[in-house]
Amino acid sequence: MLFLATGFASAQTACPQGVAAGSAQCGPSSLVNPGSAADYVQPVPKIKWESSWGAIASDNKGIFGILTDLPSRRSAKKAAVEECRRRGGDGCSVNLVFKNQCAAVGASDENAFASGAPTIEEATARAMQRCRTANGEGECRVFYAGCSMAKRVW
Repeated sequence: MLFLATGFASAQTACPQGVAAGSAQCGPSSLVNPGSAADYVQPVPKIKWESSWGAIASDNKGIFGILTDLPSRRSAKKAAVEECRRRGGDGCSVNLVFKNQCAAVGASDENAFASGAPTIEEATARAMQRCRTANGEGECRVFYAGCSMAKRVW
């Protein structure tokens, strides 16, 4: 009788099926204290990313068209060829198309080599290695290094 007079109430717990109340696997029930609206935390919206494309085009005279931050593979290729032609290139063709990464061109007086990679350092190292391999002891230099990375758009 004293138990009922004190107004003692036990808290309910949410236990997985087959687990006895009071077990460490039990947690507080959401029905005991649902909380207030101030306790509610709005979910964070998912982050959305938009891919970014780049392309490198050149002709046989060493004229380049290099574009980055374009919305599609097709637009990157087209823009690189057009840029090569605008700079006076004849017979421009695409050497490299890259998406959400970096690219570099290593060049000597005789030829040039484009390479893509996740970082600008790696792209540069790859392009220079290809140039040095092709030219033996000939001098190679970095003609271009840049990135076309994904953009956060929510």
